[in-house]
Amino acid sequence: MDKNIENSNVITALTQFLAAFSSVSTSDEKMNVILSKIESIEKVSSNAEEEYLLTNEVCKLTRKSRPTIIDWRKKGILKPFGKSGRNYLYRKSDVLNFISNSGKFCNA
Repeated sequence: MDKNIENSNVITALTQFLAAFSSVSTSDEKMNVILSKIESIEKVSSNAEEEYLLTNEVCKLTRKSRPTIIDWRKKGILKPFGKSGRNYLYRKSDVLNFISNSGKFCNA
């Protein structure tokens, strides 16, 4: 995964943590904020283990042309996770779910 995306996710989680932590006054509330933010950081780190695909890799996996994938992205049919430079990144799990839930694909 692109280190910029990973760093951005951690910075976002820390920023949200600091904002929430400074707005509470009691120890119990602060402990709840800490625990909830730890859970969100664990989700971010679990996303780091996911595999991501570039548009050309999605084309190969779906056996569709690049213009088709771009059209799906623009229509919101297949949503990218983010970008790495000029390239869109798609979660492999999202693409596989899309393939299994779509009637356009068959295992011939």
